Amino acid sequence: MEETRKKLEEFFDEMLRDMKYFKRKSYEQFFKDTYEKYRELVMSLPSLCEGEGEEVEAAVEELASVIPMYARRKFLDVPKKKKEAVGIDYNMTMAVYVVPMLVYQHDPVNERIAKRMVEIWNEGQVTGLRLQKSDYDQIAGGFHKGLCYITTAVCESQGKPDDCQELTVLRRYRDQYLMRSKEGRAMVEEYYEIAPVLVLSIGMHREPYKIYQEIYRDYLRPCVEYAENEENVKCRELYADMVGSLRQRFAPSHYLN
Repeated sequence: MEETRKKLEEFFDEMLRDMKYFKRKSYEQFFKDTYEKYRELVMSLPSLCEGEGEEVEAAVEELASVIPMYARRKFLDVPKKKKEAVGIDYNMTMAVYVVPMLVYQHDPVNERIAKRMVEIWNEGQVTGLRLQKSDYDQIAGGFHKGLCYITTAVCESQGKPDDCQELTVLRRYRDQYLMRSKEGRAMVEEYYEIAPVLVLSIGMHREPYKIYQEIYRDYLRPCVEYAENEENVKCRELYADMVGSLRQRFAPSHYLN
């Protein structure tokens, strides 16, 4: 068990260093290559949980606690002025690499370990940000939803359907205005890259609904009004301002360089 503990800690450290590969064009291949590298470690975990009853539960608990407790110790040494940015990196590492790799093959024991790992992370308030159980398909799929990804998240937080006014107007704006110019297509491409990352990060905060309310009030509602009035440049500039502001507040560090 001690050797496995050390390997899990090294796994977290390597994934943290490799957050730079969490981008639309590199994530899928990097994830699959890295999973192959760590397959033996990941698939060895169930064998450490063999037994009956309390024995199994104790093994699951011990394995699930390794990375959260290790990360918590590391985070305590982070300078106060850097904690917010480092906290985002820590949570993202767990959400896009560590947890998805544990559940990638849908092994029931690893599913239990991952579930409990998320619970321990949140119970211990490792970074002050919430962690949710995630999987590879969910994360990779987010990179293919494009410009309205942030708008969709905002509207969903308000209980609005997928064909609500805001989404309908902005999709039409994307297709009939942005996609007809080189600058507009470049803008859409940028949003394909950053939007799912921002939504994932915002969801880690204690009250994401309040953040989405702010986004709706300050950016999305005015953008919709601009688009409806065919003030296309104003809409483009305000949406760009929104993404820039959210990037500074919520993106992992490799998106700020």
